[in-house]
Amino acid sequence: MNVQRPTPLRVLVVDADPAARPLIKELGDLGFEVYAASRGRFATPVGRSVRPDLVILDMALPDDDAVGTYDGLRAAGVRAPVLFLSAGEDTEAAAAVRRTMAALDGHLTKPYEVAEVVAHGRELLARDLADESRLLRHGDLSVDPARRRVWRDGTRVELSAREFELLGYLLDHAGQVVTKKQILERVWGAPFRTGTVETYIYYLRRKLGDGDQRLIRTVRGVGYTMVRD
Repeated sequence: MNVQRPTPLRVLVVDADPAARPLIKELGDLGFEVYAASRGRFATPVGRSVRPDLVILDMALPDDDAVGTYDGLRAAGVRAPVLFLSAGEDTEAAAAVRRTMAALDGHLTKPYEVAEVVAHGRELLARDLADESRLLRHGDLSVDPARRRVWRDGTRVELSAREFELLGYLLDHAGQVVTKKQILERVWGAPFRTGTVETYIYYLRRKLGDGDQRLIRTVRGVGYTMVRD
């Protein structure tokens, strides 16, 4: 059975200040998967690609304001909590961010200690993960539909868009047997070969560590069923 290794939490640091380098290194040393963008215009494509769990965003970027960068990330589908960093005298920028956002996720004033940023970041991550209202649960599976994220037994599972749609369809019909044809029609919306479903079921089981079919059971000659919680 192939069991996925725990996926490290991803942090996107958007800051052109050289003082951010020790922070980036420290986050990496602590086991985070760190991505950096020195300009606001770089943050959106990086965020769209890596789907970070946490964003650390400087309010004083050379080419863009924090509001524009924040809006760009949200428009790109990045729903991670944001820790804003501002210079002590930069109260106008901080106020602008507070006025623009319904709520400021987190805020620190420069200069800061790396340990202080890490502590605030961990607090935001814990608060974000503990937001039970948006999570769907099925046994040891937790699914965040808005951010299209999945955890099994507390470990993040990285799924492709199609794998996520397939899992969602199976969960919506938990306890029911669904045929390969039904899956193709609802998940793919086109008459692909049934082998496509078999391939993606294999991918999904591998990533979920479900080689024993305790979650997704094959009903021979018919299709599959998500075992009822």
